[in-house]
Amino acid sequence: MHRIYEIKLNTFKTLLLNKFENKFGIDKFENIHLLLNTNKLNKDEKKFYNIPIQLFGKTDRKSPFVKYFYKLFDTDYSILYEYLNFIKNHIKPLYPKEEYLVIQKTPNIRFHLPGYSNIGSRDTDKSKDIIGLHYDGEFGHPETEMNVILPITNMFDTNSIYYEKEPNSNLDYNKYNNLMLKENEFFMGYFNKCNHYNKINKTNITRVSIDFRIIPYSKYKDNNETSATSKTKFEIGKYYMII
Repeated sequence: MHRIYEIKLNTFKTLLLNKFENKFGIDKFENIHLLLNTNKLNKDEKKFYNIPIQLFGKTDRKSPFVKYFYKLFDTDYSILYEYLNFIKNHIKPLYPKEEYLVIQKTPNIRFHLPGYSNIGSRDTDKSKDIIGLHYDGEFGHPETEMNVILPITNMFDTNSIYYEKEPNSNLDYNKYNNLMLKENEFFMGYFNKCNHYNKINKTNITRVSIDFRIIPYSKYKDNNETSATSKTKFEIGKYYMII
């Protein structure tokens, strides 16, 4: 249900770091939080970080770094090319009997800065240390989706994700697995039904990661639900594309 795979080279990191270095003057994603103390971000861009915990699905995607990534993805096809290559080279071989995969058209990027949460809080969170507790199926995602997480920086401790091994495990939230990933690895898991959450990042390292969802084409069905953040229908040509 959940598995970690190794890759030889994380070419996504090299490409993205080059783009962000040109824009923000950073040389390491791990230290991107240091920009908050410089004039390389304007007042409006820094304003997002006045609040350590945003609201789930409402304000937590408005980071200037996230916005820049989506601008890149929409205008610089080298990012799309790298995305499709990763799926072709690393994900499709895991489904040898599938001629096609249905994939999320635009991947998500996460910037989990020290002192902040990566995702927003929900009214249903069980404590102040458990932020954004949810499973994707709560928001209409098709049951046949699998989640892929590709780290751009190492993921560990409180800069990463906490998740249950199996759906409806009734496990104490404080005993969830901590997703520890190295840059030469990626994770596939069933977050559609498995609860997961974030904590305030108490490390001194910013976590950056890419994540997206896939469905084997043979298991795809039309879905009239819409995504929680972009309000896009879970349909091929809208939320998904085929590769």
